[in-house]
Amino acid sequence: MSGSSNFGAAVAPPSLIDPAQYEAPQPEGITRRSTVFGLAGLAVPGLAGQLRPIHLGQTYSSSGRALGDLRSMLGINVVTSTTSGPYGQRAALLPALKGLGATWIRTRIHTGNKGQVTWINQLAANGIKTNALIDLPGRKDTPEALVALVASSMPGSMLSMEGPNEWNLQGGSNWVSELVNYQTRLWNAAKGNPVTRNLAIVAPALGMRTGYEQLGNRSSIMDWGNIHLYTGGYVPGYRSDEVLASERIVCGSKPIIVTETGWHNAQAWHGPHYYTPEDVAGIYAPRLLLEYFIRNVPRMAIYELVDNPAGSNLREKNFGLLRMDLSRKPAFTALANLNTILSRTYRTTGQAGQRVTFTILDGPSDLRSALVDRGDGRSLLFLWRGLASIYDPQKRERLTPTPATATIAWGASKRVQRFAPSSSATAVASEVTSVSNVTLGAEMQILEVSPS
Repeated sequence: MSGSSNFGAAVAPPSLIDPAQYEAPQPEGITRRSTVFGLAGLAVPGLAGQLRPIHLGQTYSSSGRALGDLRSMLGINVVTSTTSGPYGQRAALLPALKGLGATWIRTRIHTGNKGQVTWINQLAANGIKTNALIDLPGRKDTPEALVALVASSMPGSMLSMEGPNEWNLQGGSNWVSELVNYQTRLWNAAKGNPVTRNLAIVAPALGMRTGYEQLGNRSSIMDWGNIHLYTGGYVPGYRSDEVLASERIVCGSKPIIVTETGWHNAQAWHGPHYYTPEDVAGIYAPRLLLEYFIRNVPRMAIYELVDNPAGSNLREKNFGLLRMDLSRKPAFTALANLNTILSRTYRTTGQAGQRVTFTILDGPSDLRSALVDRGDGRSLLFLWRGLASIYDPQKRERLTPTPATATIAWGASKRVQRFAPSSSATAVASEVTSVSNVTLGAEMQILEVSPS
């Protein structure tokens, strides 16, 4: 990994985010004022998993997407090959991973490391699978050797195996042929072994958002496409559509996952890839997950779990959700709060797939939403503003977006609890009402709706 490889000062936009990337053709007769964006996640024809307009005043009736789709998304990059430093404190890292709500990790695997095998199997026993990143071309551990290791020592612990990391930045003039060779060998070895043939094979990620056309369509040797995208202090969702579209050149119609994203918090760093204050990342973290959820990305891994003293420079040492002493940064707390909210247990009041009917009467022009079915008769309506920025990374200036109100009519009286995961794991408001007015700044709000 290199967190520096995906965002640099030279490509910063003239404004905090280009609103044009979110624009879509307006339906005939619909004005800009009556249309806002982000009705992804709703299980209505033509809209699920896509960025589409919200038509103010239109009534929607939907069950939304399953809670499991959201809970299975979050992964984290973890070093599993060492017993020293922060990553060697495995007894503390396991509860941290579970509290975070991570269902998978991404880690580079090695032959001859029995401790790594034990640790990966222990994580799997606790519900955390592994996306195994293979070694780079020319190194000791070949694709065939690593597939054999997985098959013999940890087959039930794997979620997937991934091709060489960002080889377009390291492989010289022959990087395409070398990468295709290694990815083909990984595919053939995994699919040719009855123990591993059902594992998802992940495309090799490209660095610096380049190399897609050179690599070309390689969908025949992957199950999932793969991108790296760091927003460098800009709002979540920045450049996501652009990079996902570029990866389509490589993976065709295959699903695309994100194996690196996140922020570094090295305030003394003034080079490429802008610094993001810890509290800003704490506001943005839940939004980042939901920005990919509404784009139908099935997996997203943040880089990385812990600030890493082995990083090659100051920036690379400071990408963690945890500090080196394992204390929590605000982004960790926000995601852990979100996990607690999603994991709440109740007495069942209905069946999975129960529909909720609502009308968004008013809202800001950058409104995003996602409807999720808890499976117990309750629904979660996520609301946030796609362009609400609290920080200018170029100028290192704090920003205060003007609050806006989203008004949702439920058609009947409902019990509505409101959550704000960047602030708390418990409800910040509760009411029985037929109309909810939600003030939106930069922080995501979640409405849990149940029959009154």
